Amino acid sequence: MGQFFKMFFAALLAGIVLMVLPFMVFIGFVSAISSSMNSEPPVVVKQSSALVIDLSAPIMDKAVEDPMAIFTSFSAMAGDIAKPISLRELTEAIARAKDDDKIEGIVFEGEGFGGGLAQLEAIRKAVLDFKESGKFVVSYANLYGQGDYALKSAGTHLFLNPNGMIDVKGLSMTNMFYKGFEDKYGVEVQVFRVGKFKSAVEPFLADKMSEANRLQSRELITTVWDTLSSAMAASRGWTGEQMDYIAANRVGYSASGALENGMVDSLMYENQFRDFVKDSLGAENRVKYSDYVRYMPAPKDGKKSPAPKDRIAVIYAQGEIVYGKGQASQISEKAMRKAFDKAAKSDRVKAVVLRVNSPGGAALTADNIWKMVEDIKKDKPVVVSMGNYAASGGYYISCNADYIFAEPTTLTGSIGVFGYVPNIKKLAAGHGITTDAVSTYPNSADPTFFTPVSDGLGRIIQKSVEETYAQFLSRVADGRGMSVAAVDSIAQGRVWSGVSALKIGLVDELGGMDDALEKAAELAGLEDYSVDEYPKFPSSMDQLLEMFGGGQKTDDARVRALVGDDMFQMYKAARDASQVKEARVMARVPYGMRLEF
Repeated sequence: MGQFFKMFFAALLAGIVLMVLPFMVFIGFVSAISSSMNSEPPVVVKQSSALVIDLSAPIMDKAVEDPMAIFTSFSAMAGDIAKPISLRELTEAIARAKDDDKIEGIVFEGEGFGGGLAQLEAIRKAVLDFKESGKFVVSYANLYGQGDYALKSAGTHLFLNPNGMIDVKGLSMTNMFYKGFEDKYGVEVQVFRVGKFKSAVEPFLADKMSEANRLQSRELITTVWDTLSSAMAASRGWTGEQMDYIAANRVGYSASGALENGMVDSLMYENQFRDFVKDSLGAENRVKYSDYVRYMPAPKDGKKSPAPKDRIAVIYAQGEIVYGKGQASQISEKAMRKAFDKAAKSDRVKAVVLRVNSPGGAALTADNIWKMVEDIKKDKPVVVSMGNYAASGGYYISCNADYIFAEPTTLTGSIGVFGYVPNIKKLAAGHGITTDAVSTYPNSADPTFFTPVSDGLGRIIQKSVEETYAQFLSRVADGRGMSVAAVDSIAQGRVWSGVSALKIGLVDELGGMDDALEKAAELAGLEDYSVDEYPKFPSSMDQLLEMFGGGQKTDDARVRALVGDDMFQMYKAARDASQVKEARVMARVPYGMRLEF
């Protein structure tokens, strides 16, 4: 018997070793790669260099480490996979390059723009400021998209491939509708909402835009286009009529048309462009943006000094507002609470800038974040900087700040609430699947995919939606110093641009992150300060270990890249519909609303 147990435990130990050893080897391999990535040699920037920037990579307010970057690092180094760019880091690099004697100018290469409209505005401002130094800003591409061109037109020279094109065409807003699909396949979506403009649930109820939605969409794209087109026209010296002609006729579809209408300065191939930069502009050397941010010289007026004692905390709220822990690309209560607690408890933090880039999401989480803002601003001023979106739940968490900035092209407002519950009762019945239940009370049973919401429960949910909307109005009224009736008149779920939001009192001023930091410093009485950024997300290694330890999370960016925008919107609506038991009441802009620029 003793011999048996010896053999048994020996076999058990061997089994454990065989299971654990490959994982430990794998972790060691990953750690080795990670260490090699973090031990890059120092960057040397030569005299007469051009700072080369490719803006086709994803541009985020705060770049979040990708847990799979370890495996794609070799591809990234080969140029196949672009690492996300931090907006604030990019604008700071451009500002530093302005005063760097080694940098002759900026070269924009690559095709496409990886950011949103508000990020475009922020980078464009940085480029215009850089030009004041007298240094060049030149661009080359085979194809300029509209957002790409709107940004790069701020430069000193624009060049295009002789067979290339520039797609300046105006704006379009497209919504996707599911009502026909529901009717065809026996799917029902029961909707509960408040607000005549709350078009987030419209795709489930109709096969085209309502007149209210069409009105807000048209006015929205008109105000945003006015901002974009005015910027392009000013940079290229066009009149309003010339701008309209260029966009309406899409004259940049041919390279010759682009040249004839002054959209570019010259047509040439890439090798000719590089020779031009070297020979005519005097930039004999090149330094990539990713290298320059590691080099990042001190300001020209002196050596690097120790960071000031006083701090401004920048808290990034980017992505969908969700319940629970969430992902690094989402706004979760847990991450926000940790960030606000750290900022509140730090004696060095004298003010807070809340950078909001969110279409909204879970109403309960939004209200909890609102309370975090309410609590911290009793001791420290809070300034909001709005990014591409600060709509619905995104506006909810912004409305009680001491001061609010939006970019002209920010999509904000959408003060409204909705809930929806899908079921496939008809589809299931057609395939012989039915359900039956007994309950202690008429409303005891929760709806499922096979059972619709009962009339009694429907009234309860609708009441909850109406109460949440009333609370939303009250929060905005208190935060903005308006009456509830005044807020209701501009609410109803309507989406506004930053320009319009300023006119109706939803924001205090048009501006970006730098403006918000200056205002926060002013309110806190600071002359000199440094910036602390929150939330602090796990490293790519920690995220990877968490993934292999269970709880794998869907990365929306990867799904979007795999299936495309249209299929992604359908996937997202279906995924969120499957979570309705946890999140019945939502404050969010439409899932299918896509502003094409």
